[in-house]
Amino acid sequence: MIHHASRLIVRGFEILIVACLAIMGILVFGNVVLRYAFNSGIAISEELARLLFVWLIFMGAVLASARRIHIGFDTLQRAVGARARRALVVFTGALILAGCGIFIVGGWRQTLINLGNTYPVLGISYAWLYGAALVFGVALIFPVCNNIHRALRGIDDGLTEDLADRIEGLAGRIEDESGHRGDRS
Repeated sequence: MIHHASRLIVRGFEILIVACLAIMGILVFGNVVLRYAFNSGIAISEELARLLFVWLIFMGAVLASARRIHIGFDTLQRAVGARARRALVVFTGALILAGCGIFIVGGWRQTLINLGNTYPVLGISYAWLYGAALVFGVALIFPVCNNIHRALRGIDDGLTEDLADRIEGLAGRIEDESGHRGDRS
């Protein structure tokens, strides 16, 4: 159940991140062209691009956690055995869940405080800005719980794998596949 919810959140965030990037690109590029070519601009461009960028960062952090591609220090994890490595995953997961609680409580409070404050040009509530922290805190719970669940069940594959090792493995598989395709031609 946790794994399924985690996959749904990841897929939803991938779609939202692409949408945010597309809208930001169109707004910023359009605004630059309008300013230099026609001496005008899109009034909401700066505020909306900034708001989308904040949401993009928080959603990207959840996505990185779900795919286990976030930056981390793994010196200690590489020095210990599999059992201790899983214990460290559980411990760090518990710390991250505590951080999620802080984001949820803080995001909720800031969202409530800023409901009446609005962006000057957009005219929408600043609660949309602070709501990103609330959504981040809730969404991050799923991939972290998934990692903890896997560690407790003894599933060690990919929990602490180094990103460089993943890239090298993927590059090797791509080379193997292209080599096999070359043999067929």
